[in-house]
Amino acid sequence: MKCMLMPENKQRDRAAEWLYKRYFGYLMAISLRYVRHREDAEEVVNESFLKVFTHLSAFQGKGTVEQYEQLFKGWMARICVNAAIDYLRREKNFASIDDEDFSELKMPKAEESGDLHVQDIYKLLTRLPQAQRIIFNLFEVEGYSHEEISVLLNIPEGTCRTYLMRAKQKLRTWYLEDFRMVESPNNNIIE
Repeated sequence: MKCMLMPENKQRDRAAEWLYKRYFGYLMAISLRYVRHREDAEEVVNESFLKVFTHLSAFQGKGTVEQYEQLFKGWMARICVNAAIDYLRREKNFASIDDEDFSELKMPKAEESGDLHVQDIYKLLTRLPQAQRIIFNLFEVEGYSHEEISVLLNIPEGTCRTYLMRAKQKLRTWYLEDFRMVESPNNNIIE
């Protein structure tokens, strides 16, 4: 026996398909900041959309169309971040604290470069150890506080601060190694 969809189900399915197509890339970009492999990131995105569709009636946005869309994107981004964290917990890919001694840590001063692009920043971020990358993204990109991150990841707040400091130190070092401009003897800039 063939199952026939009622008109409102067809409309709902079309709306869900439209949302998926419109925001897949956006959520994929968020997911890839936490999960390194594309297949795993796609799994996180699909899980995020399931949660979005399940809890769509709970979303409350106000304001203009642009404001509403920004609030909606932010709401979906939080769902995606949480889905990525849940995925990493399930897969037991979240690294524990390492025993490095950073008591004599020196922070190199970063120099400005107008040639640093989004792809360059992404490459630097992917080089970070997973725990540091996740905490850096949650704090610097997503805007979570140290307290929120410690609750979300079930780690002490001090660990969160330490990992963030280590991530920033590594990023500064790599930035200076990879993208620093050097002056030649005749004062021309060499990249």
